[in-house]
Amino acid sequence: MRYSTFGFASILTVIVVLGCSDERLSGNTTQTENTLARILVDSVLPGWNSPSETTTIATLRLDSSNFDFTKIDSAANDLTVEQDSGQPIPFEIVFWSKPEKRGRLQVRIDSSLLRPGSHLNLRRKLSATSPSDPVKVWQGLPDSQKLAVGSVLVDDFESGTDSTLLPTGPRWSFSASESAGIDLKRLKTTDGTHPGNVFSMDYHAPNRWYVVVKTPLVKGSRPRSLRSMDSLVFYAKGTKGSAMFTALEHFDVFKAWKHDTLDTNWRRICIRPSSFLPPGASEQSNRGWVAVRDSVTHLTFILSGGTKFLLDNIRFFGIDKDDLK
Repeated sequence: MRYSTFGFASILTVIVVLGCSDERLSGNTTQTENTLARILVDSVLPGWNSPSETTTIATLRLDSSNFDFTKIDSAANDLTVEQDSGQPIPFEIVFWSKPEKRGRLQVRIDSSLLRPGSHLNLRRKLSATSPSDPVKVWQGLPDSQKLAVGSVLVDDFESGTDSTLLPTGPRWSFSASESAGIDLKRLKTTDGTHPGNVFSMDYHAPNRWYVVVKTPLVKGSRPRSLRSMDSLVFYAKGTKGSAMFTALEHFDVFKAWKHDTLDTNWRRICIRPSSFLPPGASEQSNRGWVAVRDSVTHLTFILSGGTKFLLDNIRFFGIDKDDLK
């Protein structure tokens, strides 16, 4: 079952950033001298984010190849985004790491910036007061558009196949440890207490044994950065008191874990970066969010101590489709 509720997140798209060069910009000399990057608006609006509305949100992904981080303070408080005329453009700093030379911005693109040849200018201000304002960036956008540009639906199980709804369509896989097993799994079934179709699995996993439900984020299990993730949200229920570990994995080498205890009633579970267990907790392969966030390969659900597991409506907030291509 698809939901339109928006778990507020940060969002994004690919960019072609032109570094500050000898090209002269419109505007005064100070603007020209302080321009650190000039970005063509068309280059940050991929086909899936072509605005049917008059306003949308673009994502700027900055690194050492397209931005000089030495020119900005450690928190980007002296950064601003402007039109060629010098008119400020609302933007949000999703994350910023000067030592790692990585940053991510979300920029509001209104009708004045949709004319062919329009640019975004990243400039250094003389005063260091952060203009990052997520409220202004997202103000007035309908929830449906926020979902479209600010989240990625992993699966709602309406199709009844083992292919996910992720951009490249990777498939779910299922396995069990020694002395555990999967008795029945259904990728499309109706639950009388929950709207639409859901995933359902009957299993046995006594004591320390477990069963695994997992999917790569992209075909080929190529690592992807989820650093901008605001949250992972899904609905789950199971055998009362059974344990569930939700993990973002870098292959099977290391993981970020979150532990929950299931109940016989559906529960909306929201996992944020701060929700993951600290490194070393639960098992040695748990390395925590910071170790995993830039090289995630799989989303995994691990069940133990029960006989029933139901799952539905899994969605990442804070990333976009281009993050998982």
